[in-house]
Amino acid sequence: MPRYHRVVIVGVGLLGGSIGLALRRRGLADQVIGVGRSMQTLSQSLQKGAVTEVSLDLSAACQNADLIVIGTPVQTIADFVMQSCSVKLAENCLVTDVGSTKSTICRSLTGKEHHYFCGSHPMAGSEKTGVLHAREDLLAGRKTIIAPVEQTPLPVVERTEQLWQSLGSDVIRMSPESHDQAVSLISHLPHIVAASLAANTDQKLLPLTGDGWRDTTRVAGGDVELWRQIICENRLPLLADLKNYVQSLSAWVAAIESNDQNKVEELLQQGKVIRDALSNAIGSK
Repeated sequence: MPRYHRVVIVGVGLLGGSIGLALRRRGLADQVIGVGRSMQTLSQSLQKGAVTEVSLDLSAACQNADLIVIGTPVQTIADFVMQSCSVKLAENCLVTDVGSTKSTICRSLTGKEHHYFCGSHPMAGSEKTGVLHAREDLLAGRKTIIAPVEQTPLPVVERTEQLWQSLGSDVIRMSPESHDQAVSLISHLPHIVAASLAANTDQKLLPLTGDGWRDTTRVAGGDVELWRQIICENRLPLLADLKNYVQSLSAWVAAIESNDQNKVEELLQQGKVIRDALSNAIGSK
């Protein structure tokens, strides 16, 4: 497994904190430096044990680093990568991120000056945010997608794979565009559906809700600003999926309007077949 002397985590939230915890508990890092804008927030990462020290100075923290992980909101990641790469890094340094979108980030960083970078997206998380919710086992057994572009040096791609594997993740390579199309349907659209259902529920009915409503709307409790950026960054794939979903809802409206019980059963069965296939799909990977 890789071992890092100087790790910098920019944005020590749920994912950044979990990475720091995992690196430290697995004995993979000598130093883990948390970088952020608020010393109050950074002090929580120290108390949690996710980092060994903290800094408000990104450039100073990144000097001679051999691993830099950017865990900030997606619309800020590219800027932080460029700032991180503007100082002297270790010869075999790896710079990666945990952003939920990849195309804009990875394509904007294509070029020799950012040859340390390969984009990543751990498919792990929660509607809860912040380092206080970080867990050292958050990534264990979960999928992490890495999204190299054509110009990403192979050694950087391999180091990126080794990083996530060392933290217990199963790694999948995808192009940035394929990644964004996939997560639009399996992550970003469900968030919109959850938010819409929650917003259309009368608060007076909340005491009556059971697991069905709560499970379906759980992700709607996520950070609003974080999700605004994700949705806007992935707007084109998401717009196509959203239009298809509206069409599928129209089929439900037509069936219920006409009291077509056979159609209702057919639509229910279509959903059940896919949901029942989930266990087989997970078990085969």
